[in-house]
Amino acid sequence: MQIDKTDIGNSVTRLKMTGRLDISGSAAAEIPIALAAKSCSALIIDMSEVSFVASLGVRHLMMAAKAIDRRGGKMVLFAAPEPVVDVLETMGVTEMIPMVTSEAEALDLVVAAG
Repeated sequence: MQIDKTDIGNSVTRLKMTGRLDISGSAAAEIPIALAAKSCSALIIDMSEVSFVASLGVRHLMMAAKAIDRRGGKMVLFAAPEPVVDVLETMGVTEMIPMVTSEAEALDLVVAAG
């Protein structure tokens, strides 16, 4: 799992995740996701190049969303491939973390929440 972080401005951070969010990918993603969640009030995560999500990866995403939410912020996932969307919807992630198709939509949601 590779994660690239970009500070967009106005306390908005974008993470671009590439690879599998399986056991080893989740281990690699845990700290970057947690640090991003602690350092911003709005986090958008580009899932376009994530090919697989396991329950441990979902846990890291949920923990980050809860941390941001407790501070009055917002986290949004965007551009996930259909198989990843299916897993996240089945696990109930989309009930807590909004998921949209584009970065522009994700930015609109976090700016509207802020």
